[in-house]
Amino acid sequence: MIFGQDFELLSNGELSFSEDIYAPQPAVRQLKDAGDVLYRSVPLNDRPLYYMYRGVHHREDRQLFLDNNIRYDITIILSGLIDREYIKTIGHFHPLKPQSSETFPEYYEVLNGEALYLLQKNNRAGEVEEIMTVEAKKGDKVYIPSNYGHITVNPGEEPLVMANLIESNFSSLYQSFADKRGAAYYCIRGDNGKREFVKNENYRNSVGLKLLAAPSLEQPITMQPGEGLYDAFIRNPEAFEILK
Repeated sequence: MIFGQDFELLSNGELSFSEDIYAPQPAVRQLKDAGDVLYRSVPLNDRPLYYMYRGVHHREDRQLFLDNNIRYDITIILSGLIDREYIKTIGHFHPLKPQSSETFPEYYEVLNGEALYLLQKNNRAGEVEEIMTVEAKKGDKVYIPSNYGHITVNPGEEPLVMANLIESNFSSLYQSFADKRGAAYYCIRGDNGKREFVKNENYRNSVGLKLLAAPSLEQPITMQPGEGLYDAFIRNPEAFEILK
């Protein structure tokens, strides 16, 4: 799935797809949906923050995705600020796999723009045990391991376009982040115009934030040079059994 070839970004933040691509109408997250996880309380309204296209595929590949219970999504996170905070996703955790102590993982790829992926592991009391932020640019892939919740931030000057592969049947869990008003750190624009991370005081404990770059991460699936997640799945769907 190639940005600029299979689909294009429109001026309103939505996508236009080529005729051979199946894509549903996007789910839209608005400012009023994010009120529970913001750095600062602001008046809530219908301002769109991001668009999610779930289950995108070339029409000829439909059965392959169905047979493997895997879904390919595309999300567009608009650029800008909410007060001083960069626009982000609401954030969620994944449920446990059946008869397992591990949650469903997920795989992301940046198709255009820049992303910060905040990965957070909590203890049973909902307090943070570990948190890291992964900086990713176009072409970078980020694997979300089991038992980590995650939030995606767009710190850039243009819309962030990213894709993900995920098991297609489970429902995400939002309450843990809502209970604490977000992740253990917020990403804001500082007084000097540069990004800063500010501790979320709703967490009782204090855990240092690890800063990582996507190219330094180990990838659980070997892909060919320049190959995107979509093409890697079509070529070798068995390799993505780890998502299920």
